Amino acid sequence: MQWPEVDLVGAFWQWLASLKLLLSGAASPFWWPSLLSALLAGAVLAWFAGHRSGGLLGYLFPRDRAYLKELPVDLACWLAGSSLPFLLGPLMYLVSLGGTMVGVYAMGMPPQDAPAPGTWVLLLSAVLAFTFGDFALYWTHRLFHRYPILWRAHALHHRPTVLTPLTGFRFWPQEQVVHMTANVFAQGIALGLMVGTLGLKASPYTVLGVNVFTLVWNVAFSHLRHSHVPLPFPRWLSYVFVSPHMHQAHHSVAVEHYDKNFATVFSLWDWMFGTLYIPAKGSGSASASRTPPLRPRSRWGSRRRCEFFRASVPSIRTTRTFPITRVCLLR
Repeated sequence: MQWPEVDLVGAFWQWLASLKLLLSGAASPFWWPSLLSALLAGAVLAWFAGHRSGGLLGYLFPRDRAYLKELPVDLACWLAGSSLPFLLGPLMYLVSLGGTMVGVYAMGMPPQDAPAPGTWVLLLSAVLAFTFGDFALYWTHRLFHRYPILWRAHALHHRPTVLTPLTGFRFWPQEQVVHMTANVFAQGIALGLMVGTLGLKASPYTVLGVNVFTLVWNVAFSHLRHSHVPLPFPRWLSYVFVSPHMHQAHHSVAVEHYDKNFATVFSLWDWMFGTLYIPAKGSGSASASRTPPLRPRSRWGSRRRCEFFRASVPSIRTTRTFPITRVCLLR
């Protein structure tokens, strides 16, 4: 095994160079098709919801300007987080290799003369890696809500009273490292299982250098998850995929929304492990006009001293809102 070369200076310059591709690079979270997709989805929802009096821009951009106060922190977190894949590249390579070895040894060593995989095998490798990574992110997210020492870091993500796409990058670097490590290790296991089953040449199907399923999900829904645009899915589909409306409920201060909807992509994990909450179609929150108790006690037993805030998250065909979000200071 060849150890990866560690060059932090070179990695730093590579990160700076990647910022030039902020809108044009498929691996960038702000790739222009993803921004266009979010704007189009918001426009369609605005039309069907009947929000025409304030115009399209009035619907797409929150009237509550509280998010402007959080903008410096959001940008700082995004910049710091965007550098981690470059600075920690060698470490993530070793983590991925470790996961691959686990998967390979679980299936047994493959034949060395295995044929090159076809397109369907590459697609299966891509979806398996995507699914395993999402399963790992479900548990790391849940753990950051479960343990007080981890919640102290994750509370930064729940602090804003108005959700914007930048809220999705609002994490301390140490939390990002945990999520990245779990995700990369799990994807490595998935690829190891494919390698052990089909041969050493199995790899994910990529488009523009990105896992095809990751690319599709990011273009379709990445920016609406943290926004005030409540895009719901049909109820049957909400048992499989997390809609933006479902993740907005995760940020709600309403007591019935606590510790719900931890999944990033597949709500199947929430359904399997008892943390699923599907907002009622055409309504925000039944408790939107009610102030929750000042000191809620989570069902896992951790006590929090919380301040509650309310922000406008309009729901389709209604004027109700989800109260966003809670700022919790552990005792």
